[in-house]
Amino acid sequence: MRIVDDEGIEAMTMRRLASTLGVNPMSIYHHLPNKAAVFAGLAELVFSQLDIADAGDELPWQEQLKNAARAYRNALRAHPNLALQVLSDTSAVSEVVVATVEPFYRALERAGLSPRQIFEAVNTLVDFIHGFMLGEAAVRAETFDLAPDLLARVNLLPPGKAPALTRVVEALGEDGLHYDFDTGFETALTLLTNGITATHSTP
Repeated sequence: MRIVDDEGIEAMTMRRLASTLGVNPMSIYHHLPNKAAVFAGLAELVFSQLDIADAGDELPWQEQLKNAARAYRNALRAHPNLALQVLSDTSAVSEVVVATVEPFYRALERAGLSPRQIFEAVNTLVDFIHGFMLGEAAVRAETFDLAPDLLARVNLLPPGKAPALTRVVEALGEDGLHYDFDTGFETALTLLTNGITATHSTP
């Protein structure tokens, strides 16, 4: 894990692992058949910490769902290099990833959704978290400018071109065009949870 965290996925070779452990490279293969097995073990180590206790009726199902999403995101972003490997090759860690969605299913089952609704909602949420994590891993910062020259570009647009965008960007101003990942994640979680609630309550 230290090799992956400090130097990236590419640095984690069987030869490097053996060198770090002070053993012959062939010795590793007696315990792990290939590098994919190493990554699967690392993912299991990370995701094993996601065992979110069932809060029962102590929290609304919406909060339980949000807590599951936050825990999943935090586990991924604690090890961004490994996260990129997990998201690009989920087959190598499929059993581990499947086990981590139990809190999502538990919360939505409490909400009274049908099996099909639960299945689709969880897939949507997990896909969102994965996509969000890819953005976080690429930027490697808490905040960033959505487009450093967006305001200037909007001001150069011909009159009447993209009027809604112009109104919003001008209202926010240069200082308002910063994106905060934590705020963005919470906003998206609220939107998705409200959407699930509205869909479920629709006859």
